[in-house]
Amino acid sequence: MKDLIAISIDSGCAPTRDFIQSHKLFFMGMKVIIDDMEYNDEFDFMENVFYRIVDSSKEFHTAQPPLGQVLEYYNDIRSRGFTELLDIHFSSKMSGLYDTCILASKMVEGLEVHVVDTKKVSIGAHLVAKRLIELTESGLKIDDVMKRVPQVIDDTFMEFSVPTLKYLIKNGRIGRAQGLAGTLLNIKPILSVDEEGFISPIAKLRGMKKLQEEMVSNIVKFLEKRRRSITLYSIYGSEEYLGVMKETTERAIEAIEMNLGISRKEIELISGRIWPTIACHSGPAVFGLACYGEKEIE
Repeated sequence: MKDLIAISIDSGCAPTRDFIQSHKLFFMGMKVIIDDMEYNDEFDFMENVFYRIVDSSKEFHTAQPPLGQVLEYYNDIRSRGFTELLDIHFSSKMSGLYDTCILASKMVEGLEVHVVDTKKVSIGAHLVAKRLIELTESGLKIDDVMKRVPQVIDDTFMEFSVPTLKYLIKNGRIGRAQGLAGTLLNIKPILSVDEEGFISPIAKLRGMKKLQEEMVSNIVKFLEKRRRSITLYSIYGSEEYLGVMKETTERAIEAIEMNLGISRKEIELISGRIWPTIACHSGPAVFGLACYGEKEIE
């Protein structure tokens, strides 16, 4: 009898509603606590509640689902007839959710759970997840998909900028950007997530124009040797960053066309708003770009 494979993704991987529906994914949302009120991070909360109330709130942070809830989630998937689960999560360095899922995967019976640490967050984690899901749906065995995880991570680049590091510091997610703390007066940083899954600084610049130019340059440089299957995912938090995100994305597309000779028709474009799971760590004033590309087959 053929194994029935389920795929799950969490809110830290920046899924779009269409992505969840078209791939028939299971979804695990983090818990978001705003001024002592607890919410589940799901589409309705992200789209209609979070950005309406967060700017006037005094306190906000996240909490992962407890072990019992994750085990219940796995058992529900098993009860639907699935025998295998590809469970994809944002960086284990940003949350204990990955470790909780590893523990729960050893406790559930009748469901073989393969837990993936994308070592990325938000849009970067999404592009890793997207490729792994495509490989799974192509018929590749899950064990072989798991072997491809390091390469897919290597083919993914993400960068983002925030006007202040106070939220990253406050929530303990500053990673290797600690050295920038207290130095951001009139300075705009570009941050990324390194190969181990920690937030790390790429650059610090003066002025939004220079910031945008540097972000675009980073995308082009990363894709120079990765010209196959290119995807570009842009995201923003607070409404004030929507225009900046759109402008930076358009500049990136034009630069890819001009410098790499790849037309926009060959680039898959995704855009969205940053999920509360990540906005609680970074602060809602944030925007970012991520790209995925594969090297030519030799």
